Amino acid sequence: MTNHRTKIKLSGSLLFIPIVFMIFFLSFINSNHVSAAGEFSVEAKINLKKLNHPDKLKVVASANGDTETKYLTGNDLDSNTATVSFEFNQKNDIVTVGSRDEYLVCAYAIDAVTAQMESYSCAEGNIEHLNGKNTISLGSGSAKTLSTGSFQTVSGGEIKNPTIRIWIPLSDRKDVNDLKVVAMIKGEFASKTIDAHKLLKESDDNTLIIPLLFDKTPEIGAIQKGDLIFACVSANELNPPEGTECEHRVTSHTGHIHNLVAR
Repeated sequence: MTNHRTKIKLSGSLLFIPIVFMIFFLSFINSNHVSAAGEFSVEAKINLKKLNHPDKLKVVASANGDTETKYLTGNDLDSNTATVSFEFNQKNDIVTVGSRDEYLVCAYAIDAVTAQMESYSCAEGNIEHLNGKNTISLGSGSAKTLSTGSFQTVSGGEIKNPTIRIWIPLSDRKDVNDLKVVAMIKGEFASKTIDAHKLLKESDDNTLIIPLLFDKTPEIGAIQKGDLIFACVSANELNPPEGTECEHRVTSHTGHIHNLVAR
């Protein structure tokens, strides 16, 4: 009888172990991985405490040469923190995502009556989970190299029809073929795919300069001095260290041409 009871207890213990393991495994999957195969996500956690109950947020993201835009309203903004997730393909015609690849996210607080931007917060991040969730914080802290910190207001003069000239030094990557250039200002994207190898052959310089024109007024208001501009370049041949590299800076004048070195 004692041996029989021992076997029952032992069997119950062995049954308990895989159940605990399964719970742990599922928790790991839910916290670090997206559901769809072949994708990764960028999740922005946006601190709303200093916005005093915003009416609407426009949130934009760019990763792996692709772009996404989402809007938050109503219940999405009821707490002190809003969360928005963007899903991207791990692979496209230009590049396959890799660890240390860079991405950008910006959130724009919008007035419900005027539909104009009131303030913004932006940040750059590095991909850490190639097939999972990559979390980035917006709207809090002080300004740093990769983040504007808390939400920033803009009061400078209008910039009409700006052209962002993206400088791409490629002296160390002369074998690059197709390369995608993405630029963003005030929640609007512009992009272009170029044959970098051909352009380098036709150039006397190892730095390509790609102009991207923003000739329409953004839906959240005119582009102004003080708005942040982003540029990212993507190509498999840029690895290592990153297949996608991003840079940003604040516009410092109201002229038409704004230069930004993207790597």
